[in-house]
Amino acid sequence: MSDGQSVNQDGGTAMLEGRVLFLAGAGPQMGAATAMIAAREGASVALTARTTSTAETTAKAIVDAGGKAIALQCDLTSEEEVRAALATTEAELGAVDAVFYNAAYYDNRQDSIDVDEEVWDKSMAVNLEGAMRVARLVIPSMVERGGGSFVFSSSAASIVAGETRFGYQVSKAGLNAVTRFVAGKYGRKGIRANATLPFVLEGKIGDAAASLNCLGRSPTSEEIGEAVVFLLSDRAAVITGQIIHLDGGLFARAPWPTPSSRR
Repeated sequence: MSDGQSVNQDGGTAMLEGRVLFLAGAGPQMGAATAMIAAREGASVALTARTTSTAETTAKAIVDAGGKAIALQCDLTSEEEVRAALATTEAELGAVDAVFYNAAYYDNRQDSIDVDEEVWDKSMAVNLEGAMRVARLVIPSMVERGGGSFVFSSSAASIVAGETRFGYQVSKAGLNAVTRFVAGKYGRKGIRANATLPFVLEGKIGDAAASLNCLGRSPTSEEIGEAVVFLLSDRAAVITGQIIHLDGGLFARAPWPTPSSRR
């Protein structure tokens, strides 16, 4: 990274040159990878997390490489803390142009319609209501300045049948609806919104998924990050309101009981 106009690794103009990215949920995989790629592409990045160790490490790496980044402690279920994080972002980096909502809570043991209300409420608070809160607080300034972009990290669990993570499934389905609403309501004011359905897994589950998808391997966090940054950029100017699988074609290639190919 250098002073003035940034260039990407291919020598072209950086995709997020001069933009401010608010990254909600700066975890060690997709969050950190996306932050690094966004910074490489010219963005100033505010990394928020409930526990900031990863956010701080990533922010330092960006700054050491010549970019701009800050790490902020933020509980996305708290209106006060989200407002404070956005205010600090604007004061230190500028008004928010792009949002990547990457926070998630997994109710792994919620396998019944007879829900645990505390677990259910936490699923909704983190996966759905936090995203709505960030969007509600950021959209007015985006409209005032002529536009912006959102990527919400959803899940294939939002669109396929499952027997566990009931609250996670429902909250992510709601997040898809938020994505479409923002795109439909504010598109003519210059705001785009898309949701991604990523699939980054290692170990036995990752191997099983790789055996079923089109590529024969699971995507990496960096590959997910590249796609997210593209969607946040003006290069994706006509892509909005979409729910996009980032899974190597896993759900495009249904495991139908068909006979094996003849040689």
